[in-house]
Amino acid sequence: MSIVVYRCPTTDNEVETAIESDNITLLRMQTSKLTLWVWCPHCMAGHQISAHEAHLKGSPRLADLAAD
Repeated sequence: MSIVVYRCPTTDNEVETAIESDNITLLRMQTSKLTLWVWCPHCMAGHQISAHEAHLKGSPRLADLAAD
């Protein structure tokens, strides 16, 4: 299990959520087009992000892998 992280759309800083997941579960979340509501400590606002914008801490984002 790893922490789900995303990039703040306002500051572009990486944000650690309080959500733990594994690769298979995160992939299922992405396949089901799940939307997450998360709080950002960088800009002090809530963000609605798609599971595709998230990745596991220490792992590349799917978008980054597709760009290679």
